[in-house]
Amino acid sequence: MTRWLRLVLFAWPLAALALAGCVAVTINVTFPQEQIDNAAAGIEDLVRDPGAAPPANAPRPAGKPSGAAPADGRVGASVVTSGWFAWLGPRAAEAQVPELKTRTPEVMAAVELRRARYPALGAAMAKGCIGENNQALVEVRPGSGCPPDVAALVAAENKDRTSLYQTLMQQNNMPPNDLPRVQAAFAKAQRERAPAGTWVQDDTGAWSRR
Repeated sequence: MTRWLRLVLFAWPLAALALAGCVAVTINVTFPQEQIDNAAAGIEDLVRDPGAAPPANAPRPAGKPSGAAPADGRVGASVVTSGWFAWLGPRAAEAQVPELKTRTPEVMAAVELRRARYPALGAAMAKGCIGENNQALVEVRPGSGCPPDVAALVAAENKDRTSLYQTLMQQNNMPPNDLPRVQAAFAKAQRERAPAGTWVQDDTGAWSRR
């Protein structure tokens, strides 16, 4: 074996290792359902009553582990680590589940659109004209004294809700197959907060009025 070949064989693993150390690896995070439920409840409170939601820059609670993401969501829920660290032990990067980010500019933009619409939407719900289904979307329902724009309200609200769910998942690097869990969390929060007279659909598909 020539000296040149020996040098190449020796240097190649070192070069590959150095390159790996410069590559960021993004890991999908699977959040506990309780954490998703709490995030959905907080967002729905914000849509309906801004005063009920915690401030965006809430201080980190005392005793919170230093490696956890702060409550204001400045640190991404996706766990990003170097290729070198992931090669040594990817389980260490996945061991700690960060906080769900619910106050990013992208999420808040979708929330603001829904918040502006909610007075008209809530009034139509109370008349039984719009119902909350079990997919975390709204539907036109038979009611009395329904406004002429009820179909447009439903279409606009569903567009913004869909955008909100997708944005929340993207901002927190959640896997695509977590969408049903996100929808279930929001559907529960929306049923619980629907005004009296609203049609609501339970998990079995049955409709009833609050």
